[in-house]
Amino acid sequence: MSIRLAVSATEAETARLAANGPRRDFLELAARVGARVRYRDDGPRRAGLRGRLLGPHMRQAWALAGETEPGDTLFADGEHVGLPLLAALALRRRRPERVVMIGHLVSRRWKLPLFALATRIGTTGTIVLHSVEQDRRLRRWIGGRWRTALVPYQADTAFWTPSPGGEDGTPLILAVGSENRDYETLVRAVEGLPARVVIAAGSHWARSLATAGELPANCEHLSQPLDFAGLRELYRRAACVVVPLHDVANQSGVTVMLEAMACGVPVVVTASRGQREVTRGPLVRAMGEPDAAATADRGPQVLAPSTEAFVDSGLYVLPGDVRGLRRALEMVLGDAGLRSRLGTEGQRTAERFFTLERYVANLASCLGVAEDERAGERAAAAHGEAA
Repeated sequence: MSIRLAVSATEAETARLAANGPRRDFLELAARVGARVRYRDDGPRRAGLRGRLLGPHMRQAWALAGETEPGDTLFADGEHVGLPLLAALALRRRRPERVVMIGHLVSRRWKLPLFALATRIGTTGTIVLHSVEQDRRLRRWIGGRWRTALVPYQADTAFWTPSPGGEDGTPLILAVGSENRDYETLVRAVEGLPARVVIAAGSHWARSLATAGELPANCEHLSQPLDFAGLRELYRRAACVVVPLHDVANQSGVTVMLEAMACGVPVVVTASRGQREVTRGPLVRAMGEPDAAATADRGPQVLAPSTEAFVDSGLYVLPGDVRGLRRALEMVLGDAGLRSRLGTEGQRTAERFFTLERYVANLASCLGVAEDERAGERAAAAHGEAA
């Protein structure tokens, strides 16, 4: 049996991003299970309809299907690779032992019928999800030989670490990322706050750049992606990290949340439909006491059950709630004890339940590699190798 990983990045992109940043999860997985990595083609994209139909992910899936033998296990790092792979396997009449794919935004109306068809025409498999909402929407569509697995996402807690020095000078409110970000609500909420606000919207992963309208005097918008060391320094200097989201159904924002938590920084997050499994905390509205019951049905305990009680590691606000977001930020900025408690618990939660090592172990289990197999040793030559 061989294990092959199809990933969205090119080999050159992977080398560049891994050089001075956190470890890449798929490289750690490849080393653990003895897999070979098939990177995305880094050739020029074709124009027009032909380019869309025969784009790099379809070519990647077609090539991987052609190499597949009975007994193989295949992994795709997203449905944009996994669904074409299932189609290619059917067309080539190849039947591996299993296929495992990560699902990011699987609940779009046009995707659900594709999942229904693709999971009924070929092999057995698992769809790995990081959101309770995505699992709820997808589960009834997939074929009987397929299952979903709710797996906690990850941060490289060896890279994302707190600063010994802590905060210094004017409080810094930091917002990071572009995917489904609601920066219009944020800039309205922070106007006039006694804090410096940095929106680091540049992203290595998002397809488009999130912007805001006219910025208040205390707010700065960065459009270029920061290198990972520079981003880590900003996290370490921040009094809090805010993740303002539109009310989307997938787990947008969890990468930033986990990086900030690992750095010991409290988070203020929109309670969107798709993500409430990373941090635990009450819902803050403009008036009234913070409402713990409003968010009690979700939280880290859903993905990472524990005999120990989870403690608040952040604050939630409603989508588009300018006054609620402002109040939550004022609570964090105005109470050093609250900042310390939320930051400490966030770091503890990240280090116990959302580590890269735990994530890789969960994926290895989905791939059928037992916990006690010494796959890493037999993978030394294959680590990071392109097929």
